[in-house]
Amino acid sequence: MEEDNHHNKEKEEEEEVAEEEDEGADQVGSSLTLERVAAAKIFIENHYKAQMKHIQQRKERRLELQKQLASSHVSEEEQIHILKDLEHKETQYMRLKRHKICVDDFDLLTIIGRGAFGEVRLCREKKSGDIYAMKKLKKSEMLSRGQVRLKL
Repeated sequence: MEEDNHHNKEKEEEEEVAEEEDEGADQVGSSLTLERVAAAKIFIENHYKAQMKHIQQRKERRLELQKQLASSHVSEEEQIHILKDLEHKETQYMRLKRHKICVDDFDLLTIIGRGAFGEVRLCREKKSGDIYAMKKLKKSEMLSRGQVRLKL
């Protein structure tokens, strides 16, 4: 009987230690999660503030043009055409802003250098024909040598 009580006490102590370890792990995990949530919240808020600012600026540009057209001696048909042209240009601008540059936007010409983590290539932008140097890095090499700081 006494042996059973001793065994039960040991088991209870082990469970308490395990619960304390779990709580400690939850606190570390939850603080990291809270940091990530806070960072994501700030990013999203800033993104939408910027979007709303851009929309407001676009409306202001349109209103300014409408005022200028109203005070000028331009036919109503021509005014509509000019406003549609502005809208088209605004749309093209937003499309260009969203475009991310990638390797497919370039014709790779030749390798002009090699280094520990990759190489440098001479390339031509397909749209403009401009010549650039493009550095191609092996991220796995940089990570394995501790050359990159990881974001959390």
